[in-house]
Amino acid sequence: MATLSNRLTSRVLFWTFIIIIFLFATSALLAQIESRSGEVLGVDDVFPDMAFFAAGDLTVNAKSTDDIFAAGGEISVDGAQADHMIIAGGEIIIADVAFRDLIAAGGDINIISGTITDDVVIAGGDLNIASDVKIDGSGMLTGGDVTIDAAIGGELRAAAASLHVNGNVNGDAHLTGEEVVLGPNITIGGDLRYRARKIEIAPSAVVTGEIIVLEPAPEPDFEKWSVKAASAIAVFALAFLLGAGVLVIAIALMLPSLMNSASEMISKKPFATLGIGVLIAIAAPAVIVFLFITVLGAPLALMTVALYVATAPVALAAFVYFLGMQGRRLLGKTAIGEPGVGARLIWSAIATAAFVIIALIPFLGGIVWVIGYLIGMGAVMTRGGRALALKA
Repeated sequence: MATLSNRLTSRVLFWTFIIIIFLFATSALLAQIESRSGEVLGVDDVFPDMAFFAAGDLTVNAKSTDDIFAAGGEISVDGAQADHMIIAGGEIIIADVAFRDLIAAGGDINIISGTITDDVVIAGGDLNIASDVKIDGSGMLTGGDVTIDAAIGGELRAAAASLHVNGNVNGDAHLTGEEVVLGPNITIGGDLRYRARKIEIAPSAVVTGEIIVLEPAPEPDFEKWSVKAASAIAVFALAFLLGAGVLVIAIALMLPSLMNSASEMISKKPFATLGIGVLIAIAAPAVIVFLFITVLGAPLALMTVALYVATAPVALAAFVYFLGMQGRRLLGKTAIGEPGVGARLIWSAIATAAFVIIALIPFLGGIVWVIGYLIGMGAVMTRGGRALALKA
C-alpha cells in the first residue's frame, strides 16, 4: 500500500510539473522562435516573431514586430526595434532604439537615446537615462545611483540611494532615496511625493501639484530586525535559486550527450532511476564516513565528497533537462536526431523557470527539489561514464 501511495505521489508531482511547463510555454512558443547564443554575438537581422539572444559580449541591432529577450555580460543595443525589449546583463548600453516597453536589469545601465512609447521598468546598480530619451508612458526605476534627464510622459516612481531627476514628468512623481535632487529643468505636472534624508530642489524647478513629504513609519527595534532578517533570507533564497537556474542551463548546454542520455533513461525507467538515486544518497554518506575513519582512506573520502558535491548541480540539470524535453515533445517540437543548441537553451530555460517557481512553494517545493535531485542523480551516475566517454 505504501509503495502504491509513493508511486501515486510521484506520478502526481511529475505530471503537475509537466502541466505547469506546458502552461508556461504555450503562449510564448506557439510562434516561430529565433534563438542565438555564443561567447561573442552580434545580431542585426529582421525577425517577424519573438527572439532570444544570449552571449558574454552581445550586440543587438535587430528589429522585430514581437518581443526581444537579451542576456549577457556586456550588452550593446543600438538601433534595435521591438514591441517589448527585455534585457539582463552586467553592463548595458542602449542607443537610438524604438520600443513599446523596456524592461531591464543590470549592474551599469546607460540609455543614451531612443523612444519608448509606453512604460519603462528598470533595476540597476548605476542607471543613467539621458535627455535624448523619450518615454511616453510611466517609469518605474530603482538602483544605487540613478540619474533621469529624460522626459516622462506618465508618472514616475523612482527609488535609489542617490537620485537625480532633471527631466519633465507629466504625471505624479513618487521619489525615495537617501539623497534626492530635483534639477533646474524639471517640471512635474502632478504631485510630488518624496521620502528622503536629504532633498535639494532647484529654484527654477516647477511642481504643478502638491509637495507631500512622506515620513518613515515608526517601527520597534525588534520589528526592524525581523524585517531585515526576512528580507535577507528572501534575497539569499532568490539569489540561490536564480544562480542554480543559470548553472543548470549552462550544464544542459555544455554536456548534451550526458543530458540526452540521462533524459532517455528517466523517460524509460523513471522509478528505477529514482531507486538508484535513493541508494546513492544513502550509500554515499556511509562510504564517506567509513573511509574517513581509516587513515589511508581519508584522501579518498575527500575526493568522494568533492565528487558528490560536484555531481549535485549536474543531477538537477539532468532532471530539469528531461522536463524541458518532455514539454518539447508535448508541443510537437520533436525533430530528427538530438535537439540543437537553440532547443536545449530555450527548453532548459523554460523548465528551469518552472522548477524555480515550484521551489518557492513551501513544503511542496522542497519535495520537488529532493525528487528531482534523486532522479537526476540516478540517471547521471548510471549514464555519466558512457556519455562522457563519447566526449559530451
